[in-house]
Amino acid sequence: MKKAILLALGFLFTNSNAQNIQMNFPQFAGKSYDLIIFQGDKQKIVAQGTIPQDGKFSLTIPKEYAPYTGMSRWLITNSQEGGGIDMVIPGKDFSVSCLEKQPNDTNITYKGNDQINELNKLYKEQQLILMRHESMLQATKAFSKEDKSYNLFDERYKEQKGFYKNFQDRLSKNSDYAQKFLQIVNLTQGLGTQLEDTEEKNARNIAQYLTQKMDWNALYTSGHWSNIISSWVSLHTQVLNSPFRFVEDFVKISTQISDKNMYADFAGRTAYFLNEQGKDAYISAIAPLVISSGKVINYEGSLALYQKGTVGQTAPDLIVKDSTNTSTVINLKDYASQINYDKTLLLFYASGCGSCENLLQQMPMYYSQIEAKGIHIIAISADKEEKIFKAKAKDFKWKDVYCDYKGIQGENFKNYAVTGTPTLILVDNKGKIELRTAEIKEILAFK
Repeated sequence: MKKAILLALGFLFTNSNAQNIQMNFPQFAGKSYDLIIFQGDKQKIVAQGTIPQDGKFSLTIPKEYAPYTGMSRWLITNSQEGGGIDMVIPGKDFSVSCLEKQPNDTNITYKGNDQINELNKLYKEQQLILMRHESMLQATKAFSKEDKSYNLFDERYKEQKGFYKNFQDRLSKNSDYAQKFLQIVNLTQGLGTQLEDTEEKNARNIAQYLTQKMDWNALYTSGHWSNIISSWVSLHTQVLNSPFRFVEDFVKISTQISDKNMYADFAGRTAYFLNEQGKDAYISAIAPLVISSGKVINYEGSLALYQKGTVGQTAPDLIVKDSTNTSTVINLKDYASQINYDKTLLLFYASGCGSCENLLQQMPMYYSQIEAKGIHIIAISADKEEKIFKAKAKDFKWKDVYCDYKGIQGENFKNYAVTGTPTLILVDNKGKIELRTAEIKEILAFK
């Protein structure tokens, strides 16, 4: 069964009952299936079964998710060929039928989904604008400004930019899921509501859309939740580079998300991607906002980054084991005074991690500078095998290297909310965390 894309779109109706999708696929009798819906990062199986001999059956969205509007995936699960249908569910009942062995866009019949043709039409219209825009852009590059043909191509190029903006304005004024979904897909491809000439202008346009026009409820059920949040974080940390602007945008988005589960997912994904990029100062900046929101109940996983190991907090005690497996608790405030160092650098790493290997290769050349700044290094490994840990640790220039062989589930990783490696945490001689990053150069530049 070849995979067909089904876009079943409609208006959102509020009701307290489960939603039903009437299916008719007689050519696939005996095949088992799963129905999956999207809730932020999670893919939830909400229905399973086997197609009866007559091919007619019903998929049911449980009451706790109804009325559901968003992406879903109907998958054949007991066939080597696989197959299935990606569907956008409209928040109401509808039906789907196909009498052929190989479903495609021409032989699947939908009832209660009158927006499908409109969506396909909109997509083709947008692609035509983009194709013409790219053609005119290349033409302007092929001719010099002195050439008599340049002005004509430049005029057509600007005209296509105008057509694209008007097209996106039209989408934004329509509340149907089809238009919202098309714009979400555009964002995954780096397309905003305008065709900008520079990366920074494009980043600002996309950031503005996400904070002012994005329907976060629609994004939550789109299947693109993480991709969009990751892109949003990267726009700020790699292009816009303004922590103040980032906090402003975080506040604007937060006010649009009232559902606690959705907010916790948003805050958790944001922290995860910031931590992944070593931008923990951004996490510290929004941590008070997340904590004071009252929308987060359990600070687990990436959400723990808002409460543990952030800049300005007291560094948690380290729990380390020596060669005899005897545990020792290290209070970093007392430790700094005992060894007569101004600061302590905690280096969380894992052998074999590409970014960690790059960092560890840099450490010997910077070690004398680290020492000169009065910084003492304690390394905590996420290795799970003693042989691998010792093979790597034996080459370090510093002697304090520890591992409990529990990976990132170890106590120190949890206490400092380290979910990715490498993570560098600088602690002053009073036991306060001063900096959290993934770059050794930021440690050296810190005053």
